[in-house]
Amino acid sequence: PYSARRIKSKPKGGVLSLSMMKTSLPQPVQCKENKLLLSADTCNSKSSSRLWTVTYVCVVTLQCFFILGFAVGFTSPVINELADRKEGYESLRKISYQDAFSITLVVGATVVVPFGGYLVDYLGRKLSIILCSVPYAAGWLLIILTLATDGPAFRPLLFTGRFVLGLGVGWTTVSVGLYPAEMTTRNVRGGFVVLNQLAFTAGVFLGEIIGVYIPYYWLAVIPLAFTLVFTLLATTIKETPRWLMTQGRNYEARNVLRWLRGPDYDVDQELQDIENVLLQNKLTFFEALREFKSKSVYIPVILICTVFFFRQFSGISAVLFYNEEIFKQANIKSAGLISSFATGGVQVVSSVIGVFMPDLVGRRKLLIISCAVMCLSLGAMGTYEFLNNKPYCHPHNDPRCKDHLYPLAITSIACFVASYSAGISAVSWVLLPELVPLRVRGIGAGIALFVNWGSTVIVAGLFDTYEGVVRPWGAFWTFSLICFCGVLFAVVFIPETRGKSLEEVEHYFEKR
Repeated sequence: PYSARRIKSKPKGGVLSLSMMKTSLPQPVQCKENKLLLSADTCNSKSSSRLWTVTYVCVVTLQCFFILGFAVGFTSPVINELADRKEGYESLRKISYQDAFSITLVVGATVVVPFGGYLVDYLGRKLSIILCSVPYAAGWLLIILTLATDGPAFRPLLFTGRFVLGLGVGWTTVSVGLYPAEMTTRNVRGGFVVLNQLAFTAGVFLGEIIGVYIPYYWLAVIPLAFTLVFTLLATTIKETPRWLMTQGRNYEARNVLRWLRGPDYDVDQELQDIENVLLQNKLTFFEALREFKSKSVYIPVILICTVFFFRQFSGISAVLFYNEEIFKQANIKSAGLISSFATGGVQVVSSVIGVFMPDLVGRRKLLIISCAVMCLSLGAMGTYEFLNNKPYCHPHNDPRCKDHLYPLAITSIACFVASYSAGISAVSWVLLPELVPLRVRGIGAGIALFVNWGSTVIVAGLFDTYEGVVRPWGAFWTFSLICFCGVLFAVVFIPETRGKSLEEVEHYFEKR
């Protein structure tokens, strides 16, 4: 067995040959305690696996999600600032242009993700992560340049910068989303994956709160500075052992794993576990596409795509992009500041909680609870909008009526954002690398993220129009009904993956 072949020096050719490994399919591993277990992770459950190395590489990569969040939080204050300007920007007051500014970012992301997964598998995780800085730097620079641009060139430059940022957003979700899952052990995997969500919400909050006080072009300088710092730090991270082994670079994979886990961790057993799966799953692009005929492949891909569908059709994009406008329509004073804390501030706090929830509560149970709370919160927000527009709440009947109702709006949005951030948003990023089989992980992740960003385009782009047709309360009640369907879906179809290695999850779907 591989665990018995201790490597004293680098073998000839720089890699370990596959003949040095067992060539059988996934099988029980003989632990030092003479227990037969499926995963090498289980054998190491009591070993000392250091965390500072994993923490460092994950903290470096989560800066990408911070910049992504800043790009999303940048939307709401900028829409209102541009719509209020009088010199040459009258057309931005039209709803169609506000919709366009909101969804241009998402369209850019949607363009990347269909083939982004394959490119990440081809280029490697580390290089792909470094490349995130290119569209981010270019997009923020274009937005800053609008400061010196007037007249007809203003909107094309602004929207081009926004679209280029979207390319970086899509590339981030494809490349960075897989990285923590492939670098961590299963007992801490959920928390480290959800750190990306925490960085995202911190970016949203800062973008919204700072955008209340400074012009948008100075606001763009902040994420540009973060992009430059990230580019320098990203060169110091390691490639994932799983990707290195898919390239036959087993010696490098062993060294990276030894650096990650520390000297007291039996890396040979973990390498054997990965290798057993890779021997079965090493496929070309077209062979991987043919794998989608298999039930063990298309079922988990459909499941994660549906999770991302419910995540976006919960209405989160509409709330984040239009939160200030929603509070203004509700006649709430200091709408910009209140909306920033009701969405961005609550997101940060709930995302900190969400770091621990997937591993403490379980993926399936957390998804059910999250969708249920979102359903109730959106229903309450719809009720507020309905009552707020009834004749008996007209100011000349009772001027205090709206004052009595607006706490319901703030509470509803805050509860919705909290349950989304600590629940379905955190769970979806954890389930993405857990459910999709390794042999099609790049393509499967690309499909799931295409569903994610495609759904965002629909929700963010049509929210204003749909709200005008069914009225605000109808829009929120529609989102509430969708969340209720998400509860039913999670109860019936989502398996629990907490406490299982990536290889064990894949083996579960192979047996179904």
